[in-house]
Amino acid sequence: MSNKKVDKPYKKPVILSWFCEWYLDRIFISRIMAIISALNLLVVAFDITYIPLRDIWLNGKITLGKFKIGPYEYEGLPFTVLPQKWSQKITQYDVIKGIEPNRDTQTYLKEVSLLEDSINQYGLNSPETEEILAKLREYSEDMIEQNPFAVASKSGTLEVIKNRMRDHMNKYIDNPEDSAKLAFDSFWTTQHLQKQFPKELNFFNEQIKPLIKTNYYRPIGENGEFIDYFGLIDFPFIIIIFIDFIIRCLGISFRYHGVNFKDAIFWRWYDLIFFLPKYRWLRIIPVTIRLDEAKLLDSKRIKKQASQGFVAGIAGDITEVVILRIVNQIQSDIKKGQIEKMLIPKGKVREYVDLNDINEIAEITKLVIDLVVKELLPEIRNEVEVLLAYTIEKTIIDSPIYPNIKSLPNFNKVSQNLSQRLANRIYQVFLETINNFIKEDPIFEQYLEKIIAKFGNTLTDRPNAKYDINKIEQLLVALLEEIKVNYIQNLSDQDIEALLDETRALRSFNE
Repeated sequence: MSNKKVDKPYKKPVILSWFCEWYLDRIFISRIMAIISALNLLVVAFDITYIPLRDIWLNGKITLGKFKIGPYEYEGLPFTVLPQKWSQKITQYDVIKGIEPNRDTQTYLKEVSLLEDSINQYGLNSPETEEILAKLREYSEDMIEQNPFAVASKSGTLEVIKNRMRDHMNKYIDNPEDSAKLAFDSFWTTQHLQKQFPKELNFFNEQIKPLIKTNYYRPIGENGEFIDYFGLIDFPFIIIIFIDFIIRCLGISFRYHGVNFKDAIFWRWYDLIFFLPKYRWLRIIPVTIRLDEAKLLDSKRIKKQASQGFVAGIAGDITEVVILRIVNQIQSDIKKGQIEKMLIPKGKVREYVDLNDINEIAEITKLVIDLVVKELLPEIRNEVEVLLAYTIEKTIIDSPIYPNIKSLPNFNKVSQNLSQRLANRIYQVFLETINNFIKEDPIFEQYLEKIIAKFGNTLTDRPNAKYDINKIEQLLVALLEEIKVNYIQNLSDQDIEALLDETRALRSFNE
């Protein structure tokens, strides 16, 4: 008896399988997870934009820079976008980003507060106030030279501060070197502040202090990057989404034959974007797909617009390439002498292969003649008869015997009647002759084939036939080149957009 072990067929766990498949079929679960994913994306978007927009969150204002409209010049217009209470709550997020107050700029602002208190308590000309003004002049020079804004990558803010102070002090002092240090030194003096005491401090508090206030210090961790605790906020979302991802992959592997767990992971490849340590903004892809699957977002219009935008981007190039390819192929065939080979064959003539025992050229000729005889000629019969009668009458008048017979009685009337009858008879004979030609007549077809063959031989047997054909080929090549330059290569975006607009109109009509 053989002791070989026989592998038992795999049996999927019944309870787990039932739960996973039940989980897949519940639309309310899909919607809950889609909403959770969307919330996570909003949190990620806030985190990504927090540092660039921190100045707005901190001050609650947007200040337009100095600008000029016509003869009028404006220093800057502040717009309040957030109440102060909201700003204080939002900027508590500094803890998550590891942001700390910058000691140098905070010391500077504290000294300004001490100055205000000293002026209110001791007056502007007191020794205590003068001591504080001296410190502010020293701190201003240090701020300009050491640039404490560089740590937070806000050197541009320091430049704005320097420019505003220079522009403001140029009204009061002679500053030939346009020095920011001289402007600050002159500003923090008793003599200057005495001129317009409240106004000057208001200028600093409204134009300079908010900019200094935006500076911060952000420590660097052991990994060489700035301290960031966003992972503590993101982690609960990722755990929930990961559990959902595992259950859905198991459900797919249980439901579909031949799909294992690894295949199911690739089935939901877009969910893997949630677990990337960087490029969190890419989560917009799985969030959009999840919202669409949960029927919380109709992505058909988005897909349509995206596809049309893609088509608009490449349609012009594709159209140009295709048409250029066709024209270049025709040019190449003409340059190789294909027309000459067709009309003037050299050597042994290859036997023509007839696929259907029908002479297509003769049939086409008969169809054209039939169309002319049955449709065109009856419609223009009256006009042609009038033209023929006029021609016959004019021929009689121009004949040499006309001067001798024009004096006969009733000659003009007889001449007109004769011309009309002849024109009518000629046109009738012409129609009858053509009608006889278009009847099924093998002899007529033979004659027609002989005429066509004779026409081709006459065209190619002439002494100058080869020269004329080569000339035609050269002209055709030049004509095709001009068509490429003037029409094909000048296909504009407006042409493509017009075609796309026509396509959209047809689709909407069919819908």
